[in-house]
Amino acid sequence: MQSRLKRVKNSMKAKGISAFLVSKPENQIYLTGFHSSNCQLVLTEDTNYLLTDFRYIEAAGALAPLYHVVLTDANVTLYTFLKDIAIEELAIEENILSHGEYKRLEENVGCRFLSGDGIVETARIIKDDTELQAIKKAQQIADRGFSYMLNYLKPGLTELEAAFELEMFLRKEGAQALSFDTILVSGVRTSLPHGVPSEKKLEKGDFITMDFGCIVDGYCSDMTRTVALGKVSQEQKEVYNIVLEAQKNGCDAIRQGLSCRDADKACRDIITDAGYGEFFGHGTGHGVGLEIHEAPTLNARSDEVLEENMIVTIEPGIYLPKQFGVRIEDLAIVTASGIINLVKSDKELIVV
Repeated sequence: MQSRLKRVKNSMKAKGISAFLVSKPENQIYLTGFHSSNCQLVLTEDTNYLLTDFRYIEAAGALAPLYHVVLTDANVTLYTFLKDIAIEELAIEENILSHGEYKRLEENVGCRFLSGDGIVETARIIKDDTELQAIKKAQQIADRGFSYMLNYLKPGLTELEAAFELEMFLRKEGAQALSFDTILVSGVRTSLPHGVPSEKKLEKGDFITMDFGCIVDGYCSDMTRTVALGKVSQEQKEVYNIVLEAQKNGCDAIRQGLSCRDADKACRDIITDAGYGEFFGHGTGHGVGLEIHEAPTLNARSDEVLEENMIVTIEPGIYLPKQFGVRIEDLAIVTASGIINLVKSDKELIVV
């Protein structure tokens, strides 16, 4: 935590910020290792404060030793605390605070406000060893979940039943939560990039797309595989192989120093050249960490440049409306020479 705080404090100093209110839960967890439903961090040049209520005061003292823990109650609030420490300027996370929260700060504290947007998120882009280990563990559970589902999927199950089985397996394997609502769609519904599992029954000849992940120690995993339930058409195989080629090309291209725009291009050009460009309507990937969608963003508009120990997804797809869709997604660590792919599951077309 010391090194994380140091990076944030250095950024504060560079921006001329003497006090910073951190309100975003994921940013609070990043800087403390402490999870709660009621927490505020106030960082100053020489002191770190953690404000929380009676329910969490003991845990905060044990888990956040770098912070002076302040008990909030009917008499001590964030507003009275900020007044007591005589803050004249306060950086806030403008994109996190609601309009109502901002107005209450303005009315009750009476200091000048600066923007602290992006300060902690920028620090979070490069993962440290603790973060990498948590993400690796989460992805290992997800890989085991995929292997389990290959033996579980069969005609007659509904998408909802299959999704629930996958989620239960992840929990039993040690997942603390899901990274996001599981996407498990089949047949014509695979053309929905973010389709919601339904009562549709799995049928022979269906593609089944599973996009899922789980959380370990607060950190997310993310993977997608499309599999065939029995024999599929030649067109389905051809589209699958185009997506597979694009995905592999993206994996081969990504390394430290590559622009996110060029990472996207490595996948997109393969699909476009095959005549399916209009059916690949989302970006190639995104960062993953405490949140399932973080910086950097791998798309055609991104000016970001990949750096070592970023975690990114590589997930091109083709979606043919009212026919079928294919997406293949890996989760990888960026290195100077390429990637370390954390997803060990086979991505050649699997028939179950």
